[in-house]
Amino acid sequence: MEGLVKKAGAILLLAMLLSLQLVATPQAVAMTTSNSTITFRRAVVAWYDEKDKLQLNVTWVNKTIDFANLTNVSCSCHNSSSCSGTNLNVSVVTLYNLTTKHEQLLFLGISLYNSTFNYTIYSLVYRAEKSQYNFTLITRIFTDPETGKYRVFVTGMNIAPKDEDKVVPVGDNIITANNLTLSEYYWTLNKVLMKLRRGDETNWIWGRSAYELRHLSHLVRLKLPEYTGKSSRGNHSN
Repeated sequence: MEGLVKKAGAILLLAMLLSLQLVATPQAVAMTTSNSTITFRRAVVAWYDEKDKLQLNVTWVNKTIDFANLTNVSCSCHNSSSCSGTNLNVSVVTLYNLTTKHEQLLFLGISLYNSTFNYTIYSLVYRAEKSQYNFTLITRIFTDPETGKYRVFVTGMNIAPKDEDKVVPVGDNIITANNLTLSEYYWTLNKVLMKLRRGDETNWIWGRSAYELRHLSHLVRLKLPEYTGKSSRGNHSN
C-alpha cells in the first residue's frame, strides 16, 4: 500500500507541475487568498489503514506558480448552451440551492449531449462569508459514462482572510486514496488540514478551512442524501 501511495503521489505531483490539468488527476487543492502567485508546498496522499486510522504521505514541493502568466485557453462553449465545432449541447440544472445571508450551497447537474453522446457531471459550489474570512469551494464530480455512478471528486478551495496580516499565499495538494461518499470526502479533507496545520504557518487558515469542511460535510449528509454517493476512485483536492 505504501509503495502504491508514493507512486500515486509522484504521478499527482508531475501532473500538477507540468500541466495544471487537474481533471485528469483526482485531487483537492487548498489555497489562500486570490493572489496570482501561489506557492504549492506539499503533495499529500491520504488514506485510511485497516484500523480506520488516517495516514498521510507528504512530499514537499515548494513550487511557485504565477497564474497571471499562464496562457488562457479559450473555450468555444464557455457561457454557452452549445459547443461550436463539437455539436455538443450543454444543459445545466440546479438540483439544490441553499442561500442565506452569509452562506450558499449549490448542487448542479451538467449534461453534455448530442444525438450519439450523453454524459453528466455534477458540481457542488459552497461559499461562506464570515467576519474574519471568505471561503469558497467548488467540487466537480465525474461520473461513469455507463452507470452514472460517481468516479472522481475534484475540488478547489480558497480561503481569503480579511486581515492582511493573516494572508499566506500558499497551497497544498491532497489526494484521498479511499472510496468515500461526498460527505466522508469533505470530512476527510477536514482531518487532513487539521494535521497539516500543526506547527505550520497555515495554522490559522487551515484551521478555519477545516471548520468549513466539517460544516459542509454535515450539510451534504443532511441536505443532499440522494447526492452523496460513494466515489469508486481516489479523490483530489486543492
